[in-house]
Amino acid sequence: MGPKLLLAFLNYNTSDELRGALESLKTAGRGADYDLVIIDNASTAEGERERLEEMKGEAELLLLPENLGFAGAFNKILAKEGYAYFLLLNSDLILPPDFLKDLLEAAGKINDFGLGSVSFVREDGSPQFSYGPVPTLASELVNRSLFQKRYRKSHPAGNEPLEVESLLGAALLVSREAARKAGPLDDRFFFFFEETEWCCRMRDHGFKVVHFPFIKATHLQGRSANKVPVRARIEFHRSRKLFFKLRYGAFALFVLNVGVFLRTFVNLLAYSLTTLLTLGLKEKTRSKTKLYAGLFLWYLKGCPEGDGLRGKKCRK
Repeated sequence: MGPKLLLAFLNYNTSDELRGALESLKTAGRGADYDLVIIDNASTAEGERERLEEMKGEAELLLLPENLGFAGAFNKILAKEGYAYFLLLNSDLILPPDFLKDLLEAAGKINDFGLGSVSFVREDGSPQFSYGPVPTLASELVNRSLFQKRYRKSHPAGNEPLEVESLLGAALLVSREAARKAGPLDDRFFFFFEETEWCCRMRDHGFKVVHFPFIKATHLQGRSANKVPVRARIEFHRSRKLFFKLRYGAFALFVLNVGVFLRTFVNLLAYSLTTLLTLGLKEKTRSKTKLYAGLFLWYLKGCPEGDGLRGKKCRK
């Protein structure tokens, strides 16, 4: 057996998908020494508590009295003693055979390992975004996708571990030493950017942030967030504002706010006009108009804390 691992799934009204993740763990956990915790972020769906209770024989069940978001929930287990690593997992993952053993062996070969993650694929096998650059004013005000593509081109994923700036938080392996020295996740982030900030802090403390391209997991990405697109986009903007404030300071935050507000206004005008010209017959155009209208209104109201996903929980 290798080093002791504490594995935690985060659940919010996703017990059906969680059951699939636990089923995959039967082969994914072969050869690994681990304990399993299911963290429930105050689920509200009818019958959810009963379905979770049925899983008690497979895992420790941690039922939170309120929704703490991604960072706040996972921080509940990072102080547990006796583990060399912690693996923080979304409930919407299907893990391949020997996943834990392969991941721990790969991480154990890297000096000053801090955070690591894997390649994510969709159900049809097509690749998802798994790693990328830390956001900057240029990327957020020009074209985020362009900067991500350029970064992945300059940092190609081959068959070896790859040091990167930032990882997707759907599956994060963190060493105990790194979590202790760099600190836990910042729970001021409710959802979005918490893993980005953590990656930055890990590197600030001399730890490596590593992508393991040769280890893959199937990720049913963003299904909860897609149910509340306006709230999710507002939460994304709120978290990005916090990230820029913490990482780059007040002036960068001011420039970001002005630039994003203007771009949101332009996008709202463009999609509103397109909706009128197409007589509202195109669902995608109508959805985009609604999205930018909700976001623009949020900025006009002064970005109130009560909007967004606070009180809800989505998955990465």
